[in-house]
Amino acid sequence: MSAKQHPTPRPDILQSHRAGDVVSFPGGKIIYLSPAPLPTGSAPLDFNQAIGEVNDAYLDFGGSLPTPFTWQFTLGIPFISSLWVVVLTPLVLGWLTSNEDISLASEFMAFFDITIGIGLWGG
Repeated sequence: MSAKQHPTPRPDILQSHRAGDVVSFPGGKIIYLSPAPLPTGSAPLDFNQAIGEVNDAYLDFGGSLPTPFTWQFTLGIPFISSLWVVVLTPLVLGWLTSNEDISLASEFMAFFDITIGIGLWGG
């Protein structure tokens, strides 16, 4: 059958490392940052909420909740895309295909009817 599979290698957290060391493993990599900072007397600030968790052993960078900009981007791109498809594409296509015999308004209404029809039929 199959040979005995070796377990996935894990980084040794008991081994001492220096700042700048990079240890790769199958699920990612660990980058050892600088030692503990010197005390400055001012409170630490994280405006972008990029630091998820800090304790005596590690700093989890990038593990926090999404920022408001992330939510705006996540919700805004689909909304703008659907607005483009439903309104702007028929306008541009109607303008490109209109001529003296057929006005832009009738072309727009024809594309808009097709768009609504496809939307109702598909979903």
